[in-house]
Amino acid sequence: MQHFGDEGAGFSIEVDVLSGAVGVRAWGFWGADVAKAFGPAVRDACRNKPAGTLVRMDMTALKPMREEGQVSFGSLVSHLPDLGIAQLRIQTGSQLTKLQLLRISAEHDKRHFVQID
Repeated sequence: MQHFGDEGAGFSIEVDVLSGAVGVRAWGFWGADVAKAFGPAVRDACRNKPAGTLVRMDMTALKPMREEGQVSFGSLVSHLPDLGIAQLRIQTGSQLTKLQLLRISAEHDKRHFVQID
């Protein structure tokens, strides 16, 4: 498991050896360093995965993102299909965060690719 940030704000990435799915957990109110690391770190975890791989994100503890986080998430959403990822499933705990992620997905024309609960 990879871990970025600290107990107050960050994210972790884990790959399920059996299913091949990539799991991401995000929490807190990200600073610029954590936000900028997010997209590249998740993309790297998704490289060389079989076509059709699923990415699950638990963002129930994530606060709404500042601009750096939105840019990083948008870049990630844009590039995951190119890596063979079939779908991005996200759980959120905040309506504001959910609306933010939906807007970013739509801006990158990936609303069909992203499922947010």
